[in-house]
Amino acid sequence: MNWKRRILLLILIGIPALTGLSPMAGLGAALPGVSWAAFIYAAAVNIVIGLTCGGAFAAGVLTVSVAILLPVVLGGASITWILAGVGWITAMPAGVYGAHYVRLTLNMLAVIPLALSIVATIPFGRLEQHLLKDDRGVAPWEKKLLMAVRVFNHITFFVIPNLLEVVREEMAGASRHHFSAGPRRRLMSLTTGLVQIGVAGICGALRFIPLWAREIAELPDRKIQGNRSSR
Repeated sequence: MNWKRRILLLILIGIPALTGLSPMAGLGAALPGVSWAAFIYAAAVNIVIGLTCGGAFAAGVLTVSVAILLPVVLGGASITWILAGVGWITAMPAGVYGAHYVRLTLNMLAVIPLALSIVATIPFGRLEQHLLKDDRGVAPWEKKLLMAVRVFNHITFFVIPNLLEVVREEMAGASRHHFSAGPRRRLMSLTTGLVQIGVAGICGALRFIPLWAREIAELPDRKIQGNRSSR
């Protein structure tokens, strides 16, 4: 299956997530406040990704998705519990919050792998080579597109994987000292780690932009077709 058909299939399977309309809405509830449709759709999306992009790729994007959703879900649940405890928001039955975060988890397990699969399927390298090898030169809008493609490709396939490796190493190191450090020290260590990861991501994303900007600016401009009248 070529990349165009893969993208078309992924977009079709993503229509329920984009529109909010589910053809399985009448299946009933699997849990209080959570329908069977959410479970089936999340599973169907990941199965389609595995069939179209390969099992290893599907396992990789699912791992990345879990790494992204865990801080969001656990952090949101913790903040809600704290705010309800101090009376800043109205306390509600635990089942209401539980159903909300289960739905959020299932939605992220479908949407994040789908988005990563669509992005990874687009042949950015082929598009870049096509723009660079055009004998007619490069138009101004094509130079902007080329710059965007390079930055996006660099962030997606180099910066993010490197950050995930840094996070894995930081978590492994933090787990060894988790019980020996006090709460205040653990909080400071977590804050420092998040700041370092953010700075590393920003620096990695911006690292080659000046070089690319100069290189792309020096590409030959697109030749204007047609005869020009002499003055």
